[in-house]
Amino acid sequence: MVTNAKLEKLIADACEANGVSLVESDMFRAGKRKTLRLFIDKPEGVTIDDCTNVSRHLSDALDLDPEVIDGAYTLEVSSPGLDRPLKSVADFIRNKGRFVRVTRCTGKPLTGKLVDADEESLTLALKGNAGNVVVPRAEVLVAKVDVQI
Repeated sequence: MVTNAKLEKLIADACEANGVSLVESDMFRAGKRKTLRLFIDKPEGVTIDDCTNVSRHLSDALDLDPEVIDGAYTLEVSSPGLDRPLKSVADFIRNKGRFVRVTRCTGKPLTGKLVDADEESLTLALKGNAGNVVVPRAEVLVAKVDVQI
């Protein structure tokens, strides 16, 4: 996650102005340049236009205050993709109503519709009317959206 408070505010403003949520941000060095990578999302899914609009908004704001990022940088804005692991409570809440595949520390995967999520646990409605199961977040190794075709 980006740690510069001024940059975080500019990123938040760009996302809010374009109706998207910030999923993740990262700043890293690639050769001589820095790369600022943002992953954005919204309930109906992110479009190329969403990425372009956030990129332009943030780029314009950064151009007005060149000291926020020292030196040359590359800005990348994209969707997190369907295969991205769900990590934060916000990730889970954003995916309520979707099927998720959870691998627990026991190694056994569990797939169900995400009914609820909080800091402590996930509630999944299992396939085939098998009822709901509560999975403690501490037991979750990996959770991903299970794409239904």
